[in-house]
Amino acid sequence: MSDFLPSKQELTNALAWFTAPVNDAIKKGKETAADIAEWLWVVLQGDFAEDQSTAQIVTGTVISMIPFVDQVCDVRDLCANSIKIKEDSNNPWAWVGLILTLIGLFPVLGSLFKGIFKVILAPIRRFMLKPATKGLKFTGGNIYKLAEPAIETGITELNKFLARPAVKNAIKKAKITNIYKAIAEKIREVKALVSKQSLLKVFDKLVGHLRDTVKFIEKYASKAVGAKAKQLLQSVIDVRNLANQKLGEFLKPVQDFLEKLAVRIEKESDQTFKATTNVKNIYNFQRTSQDAELKSVLNNKPAWVDIAAKEKHEALVLPPRIPKGFPNIGAKDGALKNAYNTFHRAKPVHIPEGEVLYRVLDPRSGDNSICWMREAEYKKLKSKADWRRYFAVFASWNNNGEVVKYKVPKGGINVWEGPAASQTFRYSKDYKPSPNKIEKVNNKGEIFVLEGGGLQIVLDPNDLVRTNISKREATPWGYDSGLIGEAKTSMVGVPRLEQNWFGDKK
Repeated sequence: MSDFLPSKQELTNALAWFTAPVNDAIKKGKETAADIAEWLWVVLQGDFAEDQSTAQIVTGTVISMIPFVDQVCDVRDLCANSIKIKEDSNNPWAWVGLILTLIGLFPVLGSLFKGIFKVILAPIRRFMLKPATKGLKFTGGNIYKLAEPAIETGITELNKFLARPAVKNAIKKAKITNIYKAIAEKIREVKALVSKQSLLKVFDKLVGHLRDTVKFIEKYASKAVGAKAKQLLQSVIDVRNLANQKLGEFLKPVQDFLEKLAVRIEKESDQTFKATTNVKNIYNFQRTSQDAELKSVLNNKPAWVDIAAKEKHEALVLPPRIPKGFPNIGAKDGALKNAYNTFHRAKPVHIPEGEVLYRVLDPRSGDNSICWMREAEYKKLKSKADWRRYFAVFASWNNNGEVVKYKVPKGGINVWEGPAASQTFRYSKDYKPSPNKIEKVNNKGEIFVLEGGGLQIVLDPNDLVRTNISKREATPWGYDSGLIGEAKTSMVGVPRLEQNWFGDKK
């Protein structure tokens, strides 16, 4: 094989680490050169921008530290960028995405920081390549502002990545005492090196790797696959030639973006340091109040809040008949008090052993509470806005930021399931001079509402088996409420990803 592609045995060993679907023959140790060629083609044509699972595979296996496979993924990322540019060479966001791909491969980074850069930049590059991003006005100075949600996702993924044992060991071996400060310094080091010459040098190296890979695919894969791989190579070469003229336009905007990113990483360092040196106290985490939330919506309505004449999914007025063995969602007190009125419709359902339920929560939420959803419903959610809208969750109820899973034990569990009722914004019972007042938006009498309609589950917390509750994981949406203009949620001294079981002694 070529210098880029190692020996067959080395390549097979590398693939053994890779968690993406691999040809059955490779899994069984009966791989042929044709199997490997087909696998390479599958990887090369993977659309990094629109398939989050690809990024999750990369970071989830610490793949940036695996010889050869990470290089194939680098080439794959270049192909994804090039395809997007071929669609419209005047799309500035696609060019910025390409530059972010290339700077993540600067030799100065080394293995550890290359992996870190991949994790931070993956959501940002996906944002750059989304079809909807193309319609956003590019001014050069607004990259950070428009990409900020993706940046925060990258920070969340970074924190998870840094918590991995393999990464911790790498940081320890590098004798780095403050990894966030080190990352910020490395970002600034890369920023100083950004030039057309340095970018094209990395580009040319990747094109060389792609040539080697395509030659291998042409030799061993089917003729049809070989022809497609050759066509992909030509597309990348076309973009490389165009890059001579285009890259210079975006150097200064990208350098400014990198400086802002370095500042954001430094803030994460300060926050993390304070959180680990202050006494951890869950009550340091503050949600907005019901009245403050309504006032915020009046001033700046988020996209997940609707203005409507009435609720789309009106709540049940009376509790349903409760079958034997099912939670009493019409209870007058306790955890299930009036839980029926969170439903638009509700039916009793027995969920069998082995099914996994999800619960979105924040550091103050209880793991053992009543509101859950099936895995399929959780995976439909693409943003914090989706969760608030379809499950009608006020910011004053739950900031989100974390998720916990429950594997239904032997014997199953009886629950209630149905579309979540819409929720209308109103002032609190303590608001003066008008307790519980529903704020009218206009002279038509329209109101602020959360749509609802998401398929929710309500269960009796007493039916939960604690040993079947998973460890908390971070959502990709951050801890902020999602209200426009609200100060960033302070996490100083707040325990993250720690179980909060109602009934435990504090």
